[in-house]
Amino acid sequence: MPDSEAVIWADRFLAGEQMKFADVNAKWQLLRDEDQLSLARRVLERLREEPDCLLDGPVPNVTETRDMLCQQEALLTSKDAELNAASRHDEALALLADRFTFIDNKTQNGDTETLGIAGGIAKRRWNDLGQLKDLLAAADFYGRGASNDLGDDAYPHINAAFVEDLLAAAGDRPDERRQRAAALRENILAHIKLSDTWFNAATRAEALFGLRRYAEATAVLQGVRPEAKRALWKLRTGTEQLAQLAHLQEQRPLMVPEIRAFFDTLLPGAGDAISSVIIGKVGLAFSGGGFRASYYHLGVLACLAERDVLRHVEVLSCVSGGSIVGAFYWLKLRQRMLKPEPLTRDDYITLVQEMIGRFQEAVGTNLRGQVQPYVAKIAWRLLTGAGGVLDPEKTAAALEQYFYRPLWPDDGPIQMDQLAFQPADHNPALAGPGEFNPGKHNWLRAHKVPALILNATTVNTGHAWHFTPTWMGESPWAVYEAADSIPRLQWSTYDQGSGWQINLGRAVAASACVPMVFAPLRLGPFYGDSIQVSLVDGGVHDNQGTVALLASNCNLVLVSDACGQLLMEPAPPPGLKGLIKSTMRSSDTLMERVRLASFGDLDSRRRSGLLRGLMFLHMKAGLDADMIRLPFSQETYRLRRAPLTASGVRKEFQQALAELRTDLDIFGPDESCGLMACGYQMASKAIEQQLPRLRDVWAQPPNTEWPFKDMLAEITSTAMSTPRRDERLRALRQGQGVDFLGSSPSRILKDWRWLRSRLMG
Repeated sequence: MPDSEAVIWADRFLAGEQMKFADVNAKWQLLRDEDQLSLARRVLERLREEPDCLLDGPVPNVTETRDMLCQQEALLTSKDAELNAASRHDEALALLADRFTFIDNKTQNGDTETLGIAGGIAKRRWNDLGQLKDLLAAADFYGRGASNDLGDDAYPHINAAFVEDLLAAAGDRPDERRQRAAALRENILAHIKLSDTWFNAATRAEALFGLRRYAEATAVLQGVRPEAKRALWKLRTGTEQLAQLAHLQEQRPLMVPEIRAFFDTLLPGAGDAISSVIIGKVGLAFSGGGFRASYYHLGVLACLAERDVLRHVEVLSCVSGGSIVGAFYWLKLRQRMLKPEPLTRDDYITLVQEMIGRFQEAVGTNLRGQVQPYVAKIAWRLLTGAGGVLDPEKTAAALEQYFYRPLWPDDGPIQMDQLAFQPADHNPALAGPGEFNPGKHNWLRAHKVPALILNATTVNTGHAWHFTPTWMGESPWAVYEAADSIPRLQWSTYDQGSGWQINLGRAVAASACVPMVFAPLRLGPFYGDSIQVSLVDGGVHDNQGTVALLASNCNLVLVSDACGQLLMEPAPPPGLKGLIKSTMRSSDTLMERVRLASFGDLDSRRRSGLLRGLMFLHMKAGLDADMIRLPFSQETYRLRRAPLTASGVRKEFQQALAELRTDLDIFGPDESCGLMACGYQMASKAIEQQLPRLRDVWAQPPNTEWPFKDMLAEITSTAMSTPRRDERLRALRQGQGVDFLGSSPSRILKDWRWLRSRLMG
């Protein structure tokens, strides 16, 4: 998509060209209206930091002008998704405090506009980081602003009421907070001067909505002149706040006719957006774990398709084995969305059914067998410092040839920057002019176009590296500047002219480059000759892929975690073997700690109400873990044994599946179907158990013919025995090890000849 005139202008200005103040002042506002928030912020930053950037001298020394520029730079800094969430809000508040002394002085009220902006910054910081202190800070800023006159829109007053409700829901003096929120809304309705502006009507409607006077709120919206209404895309923030308020008031807001009528009036012709804002922004994460994880995720996809959940997914964050299957699903969905026929739940079910068949065919080509060298070549690679047993470039080529090229309409490499597309059912009359943009238009759609994020890890810095259909580079979201002084490698949109691009196979291979198994994937000297970017498995940094979901403001998070977990080590061996094993054990322990910390962060966000819902699947959930007691212990308590876990899976099958190898070789029918059946069953139960509020929103499953149907009956059976139980369990338990050195005698002989030629020549 070509850049707009404002973007081209911004590139010139930020590159150093001087402009007149009037032009700069008009252009940054145009950038803001085009949703180019980062560029608009950087323009204001240059105005502040470089007085000589203007042809007609420094910014006019007019208090109102300088105040406005500071307020807007702070607002844009807080909203700039290209800046790290852990620091951008602090920077925004620091900008305000530097010009407005009352920001840090609670004894001063200050002006309504600035305090309202400060309140919004603190509220966004709470949204991003989940800290109660930020919500309390937002309440303070809005409360101080609400001590002033109502003005035309009572902006701080209505937001103060909303934050009071949020604090009440978080358990902070709930009765007092709710009374205060009600009083603020009653005051607005009693004293605000009526006008025909949109903001005036929106404030009155929200005040009535917050008091549960839904029909009156709807009547206020119906009385707004059509020409006074804001552009649809500009309604998004207010609509999302109202949806959050509806969730605080009603357990199932969509089931309340008056609430649905209100949103139908707020967003006429955009009924799909109503469901979006009520349900929330859904993010789906696929963990690493080789093809074991891929097959497990396929079972989860099957369940989500039946429940009609997949159409709601707005962000798909994938790691390693999750990236292999996630990119596969995304391409299949892209294929379907380019067709004009309306999508239905049956289409998603058919899509996943077809995907399973194609994926099994691709796995059957034996990816590892095609790229794994013989024993002598493995030794040679390690001795010559290749960095791993397998070549990531060969793996990338095989991934693209067997997994992704059959789903692509053209010949040649599939470049990441070719993936972005406009769905056939995109409606410019509703969304407004311009190219389709998932970030701007998904909330209006019944069938979301998920943002695809493939996670890797940068060896050079230890930071997360992301590939998306529009940009690549170190994640702007995963760096905590207060605790991280390592230089960051800039991310950027793709640029064919400079060679800043990558094909899909290489991006997925980078995400799956398990250290030592694969050599790092190298990108080249894009950052100068002294820096050779090397990428390894995304699981080194975030094996669940949840960081990207939270940074994308997903508030309903679904995590499919099929990664390898720490196993009990009864007696570590002595000597060199023990040293090697303890070193690997230390790394595994660290990864397990990161996994648990990730879950703890998500769970705390769910408990605080920051997440509207959390479904977290992991393959060992519900398995027995007895206490190992001392010989002299007098305790006699033992766990009550049951054949099934809470997910309804037989424990011996779940244990065997959880301990299958995390490899990229061929998986047998019992292995692949067992993993898919396990993912399907665990997701089915988790939707019921972990997301009870959505039982009435998402569909009940039909009786679908899945290829893993027989295995599903096997792993959920409560019968004492079945005809193939022992055989299937034996096959699964035999599939736990990975043999990187196994070769036939003839292959070893050929490889020895190859090694001898290398040594002698």
